[in-house]
Amino acid sequence: MNGAFKRASLLLIYIIVGLCLGGCGLREQAREADGLLVVQTMGLDPDRRGVLLSLASAGGAAPDSPPVRLQSAGSSITAALEQIRAGANEEDLFCAHIGHLLIGEAAARQGIRPALDYVCRSGDLRLSVPLYILRDKSAQEAVLGVGDDSFGVCDALDSVDADLRSRGDGRCLSVADVLRDLERTGSALVCAVSLQPSAEEDQSAGAAERPETVVADGYAVLKDGALCGFLDREQAVGVGFLTGNTGLCELTVTDQAGLPVTLTLTGGSAALEPRWDDGGQLAALCVHVEAEALLAEGAAGDTEYDYLEMMLERALSERVRQVLQLSKQWEADFLGLEGRLERLSPRKMQALNPDFAARWPSLPLTVSVSARLTGTGDLEARP
Repeated sequence: MNGAFKRASLLLIYIIVGLCLGGCGLREQAREADGLLVVQTMGLDPDRRGVLLSLASAGGAAPDSPPVRLQSAGSSITAALEQIRAGANEEDLFCAHIGHLLIGEAAARQGIRPALDYVCRSGDLRLSVPLYILRDKSAQEAVLGVGDDSFGVCDALDSVDADLRSRGDGRCLSVADVLRDLERTGSALVCAVSLQPSAEEDQSAGAAERPETVVADGYAVLKDGALCGFLDREQAVGVGFLTGNTGLCELTVTDQAGLPVTLTLTGGSAALEPRWDDGGQLAALCVHVEAEALLAEGAAGDTEYDYLEMMLERALSERVRQVLQLSKQWEADFLGLEGRLERLSPRKMQALNPDFAARWPSLPLTVSVSARLTGTGDLEARP
């Protein structure tokens, strides 16, 4: 009796664990892998019926396995997905491996809360899925139009993610990141991408143009769940310093002869210094930026290093100021400044009246930058 009870208990545990571990429906789990169409990119756009859903798989290694691209519209994401499932009757859709959620600009301006809610409730999609907003275009144009028979939008977005991992002029943020920031500050940064001609020539017969691809293009800024503006890649460098996500990226300045010199930013940080008046009110905010860079391209003698450092300081100051001014203009704390100030001066921030959100748009602001060239990148070290 005791042994039978133990076996029954173990069987119940196995059933519960099996149900909990599933990332898709039981019907899909029971199918062989060869019978599934593995979807890796989901695109969302507005439609008169509700939502336009675009899906794509990655291209396979074999020449006869090009990316599969599907689309349908419906009153909701779920309804549109069911329309695609019904229409793609040669294979079942497997959505648990979706690695990119791409939202067109028009949809983002209307608000992405429905998309975020869908991910949160879905049994397929993960909260760690990277989120992208496509500038000036619909997600449909990218999902259906990027690439050729050998690569598609999935491969292009994989390249975007890999390119940004160590860079300081952009970052891929997940649905979880965006939800967290919207909850904390009411605003959030999202990786922005744009459609551009690919560097690879289309070799197919009669092709007159290069195929399009998706490239990183700064940040999209959300406020209350809707798109309020974009930051280009130059401004995204300022975001990297202000959010502590500096990485390797190039910045071009001019030397004393007016010739371009390319510098590689190798690190840096930004410190906040709040200024308080006698009444305990926040009177001003000072931002102190420190940066290091290497000379990547362009001739420069030892006597020009001080000049190049000055030009680098000017360039970084402009980018940081632009980002801060846009934050004030949009009344969106997408940099998380209030939280950082609360950690610096918790009691003063708690007693602040009016609060930071009300004071931020008119708060006086100063930016100082100290930059240093640490080497030439040549065989001979800087003396």
